Amino acid sequence: MTNLSLNNSTYIAMDNRQQINSGINKVNRTEILGKIKPIFFQYFEQAVDDCCMHIDLEFGLQLSRNREKISKEQYIKLLEYLRSVRKDIGQNYLFKINEIFDGSYQKIANNQREQLDFSKVSLVNDDTVRENHAVTVIIRQCEQSFYEELTSLNKYLAIQQGKRTIADSQNPVFPEKLVRALVEVVNPLKLNTDGRIALYKTFEANVFSQLGFIYRELIKRCETVCPASLHAVADIKEMAGLAYTRAEQPSVAFELLQKKLELWRLAHFPSAYDSISVAGNAFYEHSEIKNALEGLQVVSDGSGPGEKKQLLKRQILKKLEELSFSIDAKILAKHDEDVLDLIALIFSEIEQDKLLDEAVKTAVLRLEIPLAAASLGQCSIFTSEDNPVRQLLDDLFAAGLFLNADEHDDRLIQERIASAVKKMTKDSGFELSGWRAVAGEFSDYLNKQKQRTQNIEENAKRFMINKQALDSSKRIVLKAIENSTMGKALPIAIGEFLRDVWSDVLLDAYTHKDEQPEQWKKSVQAMDELIISVMPPAGDNERKQILKLLPGLIAELRNGLKKISYDRSAQSRFFKDLAVWHIILMDKKEKTAGDSGKGGAVPVEDKRIKAEAIVDDRSEQAGNLAEGSWVAFISEAERQWGKLLWKDAATEAMLFVGKNGAKIFEIQADELAKKLRKGQAAIVNIDEKTITERVFAKLMGL
Repeated sequence: MTNLSLNNSTYIAMDNRQQINSGINKVNRTEILGKIKPIFFQYFEQAVDDCCMHIDLEFGLQLSRNREKISKEQYIKLLEYLRSVRKDIGQNYLFKINEIFDGSYQKIANNQREQLDFSKVSLVNDDTVRENHAVTVIIRQCEQSFYEELTSLNKYLAIQQGKRTIADSQNPVFPEKLVRALVEVVNPLKLNTDGRIALYKTFEANVFSQLGFIYRELIKRCETVCPASLHAVADIKEMAGLAYTRAEQPSVAFELLQKKLELWRLAHFPSAYDSISVAGNAFYEHSEIKNALEGLQVVSDGSGPGEKKQLLKRQILKKLEELSFSIDAKILAKHDEDVLDLIALIFSEIEQDKLLDEAVKTAVLRLEIPLAAASLGQCSIFTSEDNPVRQLLDDLFAAGLFLNADEHDDRLIQERIASAVKKMTKDSGFELSGWRAVAGEFSDYLNKQKQRTQNIEENAKRFMINKQALDSSKRIVLKAIENSTMGKALPIAIGEFLRDVWSDVLLDAYTHKDEQPEQWKKSVQAMDELIISVMPPAGDNERKQILKLLPGLIAELRNGLKKISYDRSAQSRFFKDLAVWHIILMDKKEKTAGDSGKGGAVPVEDKRIKAEAIVDDRSEQAGNLAEGSWVAFISEAERQWGKLLWKDAATEAMLFVGKNGAKIFEIQADELAKKLRKGQAAIVNIDEKTITERVFAKLMGL
C-alpha cells in the first residue's frame, strides 16, 4: 500500500537505483580489485623498476648535505651496498603492494596495531621522530597533490560495493598504504636514519610523484571494469577531464593555419604538397582513412630505415583505392587533406634535423601514421600547444636532441623514447586515449630527468667555481711571492721554503681573508721580513733593525707553520738553519751569505713568458659564447655534444656538460678557439622552438 502512494518519478528513480544496485551487487569486490590490479601494476611496477635502476644516483642526490657527515670511502661502500640490494628492494616492495590488493597486508597491519601497548612505549628518540616526520610529509603531500584523483577512485570503489562512500583505508592504492609498505621494506636494510630518509625521498621523487598519472589511468579504465555503473560514474569522468573522442569543428585558428598552408603551397608550387585535384561526389569517412592507415602501418613496420616513400596523403589515397569496392568516386575532404599535409611537413622537418640522434630519429619517424590517424578531426592538435598529442611529439623530439652514445644516461633516454614509440605503433597509437596516456607518462619522466639534470649540473658548477676560486687564490699567492722576491739574491734554501712551504701558509690566509683579513697581511709581512732578515745588512743601523724584528718574525713563522700542520722535524731543521744564517749575517765582519758555505744566493728573475694570442673570428666566437650554448666536439672516433654550463670571465675557463648534466670538457677559451680553427669543434645554432612550432612558424612567415 505504501508503494501505491509514491508518485511516478519517485517510483522510476527507485526502480533505477534498484537496477543499478542489482548490477553492482553482482560484481564481487575481489573481482573488481583483480581487474584494477594489473592496470595499476602496469605503470607502478615500471616506475619502481626505473627508480631501483638508478637508485645509487638518486640516493646520492637526495642525501644532499648529509653526505658531508660520512667519508668518501664510507659513501662509496654505501652506494655499492644499495646497488647490491636494489633488486631485492624492488621485488620486496612490489610483493608488499601485491599483498595490499590480496588483503593480507591489511590484516598484518591491523594485528600490529592491536599488539601495540602505548603504556609500555618509552620516549621516542630524535632519529625516530625525524624519520616518522619525513614519512608523514610524503604521505600528506601525495594526498594533497592527488586529492581529486583519489576522490574519484574512492567514489568509484564505493559504487561497486553499493555504498555512498568508503574509507581511505579501503582503497588499496591510497598513498599511505603505498608509503607504509615501503617503510616496511626499507627498515631491515643496513641504513641509518639519514639513509632511510634519503631512500624514502628517492621513491618520492621517482615513484610517488607519478601516482597522479597512474590514478588517472585507473579512472580512465574504470568504465571497462563494470559497464553497469557507467552512468553512475559520469561525474568521475568529468572530474578527470576525460571525454570520448569526437570530431572537432575547425576553429578560427585552424582555418588561419589552412590559409597559410595554401599560401605555402603556392610559394613552393609545384611540389608533392599541392592539393590533389580529383573529381568525386563524396568524401572518405575517417573510419575509412584510418583503415587505410592501418594497412600502411603494417607495410611501414616491414620497411627498411631511410627508405624513400611517397607523401603520406598519396599513400593513403592509393590504399583507399585498393580497399574501396564502392561505385562512387570519393575524395579527401579539404580539412583531412590539410591535416595530412601538416603531419607530413612536421615529419619532413624531423627527418632533416641534424641535431637529432639517428636512432631516435628512426624511432620517431615511425609515428607519422599513428599521429595522422589520431589527428583526423582533431584540429586542436595543431592549434593548442597544450594538446597531449602535440606535446608528446614535441617532448620525444626534444628528448632526442644532443644525446651522446657513450653516456649511459643518454642511452637510457634512447630506450625510453623507443619504448614510448613502441606503445604508439603496436598498441593504441591510433586513438587519442593512447596518446594522452603515453604523453602523461613521458612528461612525468622528463620532469624527473630535468630535476636530476639540474641537480647534477648544480653540483658540477659548484665544484668548478670552487676549483677556479682555489686556482685564482694560488695565482695570487704566487704573484705575491714573485713580487717580494723579484731581483733579490736569496739563499736557495729560503727561496725553496717560500715556494714550497710558506706558499701554503699564504694560501690558507688568503682563502680565509674574509673572516680574518689581518692574517693575510701578517703572512705577507712575515715573508717580506724573512727576506730582509737573510739579506746582508748595509750597516749597523740596518743590522739593529733586523735584530728588532727577529723575535716577532720567528713567532709569526711558527704560527703560520702551525696552521698548515708543517712537519715538526722539518720545522726544527729550518729554524736551526735560519738561526745560523742570522748569526752569520749579524756578524760585524759582514760576511755575505755566499761566503758562509750554507749555499749560494741566486737572484730571482721574472721568467714568465707571455704567449702571443691569436685574435681572429674563432677567438671572438669562443670568447663571446653564451652559457647554455651547445658545441659539437668532433674527433676521428666520435662526435660529442657539450653545453656550456659555466664560464669564468676572469680566467676564461669553460665547463661543458652533456644532456644529463655530467661534465664532458673543462677547457679554456683559447683552447676552444684552437679547436674551432682545426674543425675539431663547431658551435651549434639552435632553434629554440618545438618541432611543431618550427613548422608552423615557417608557414606563418610567408
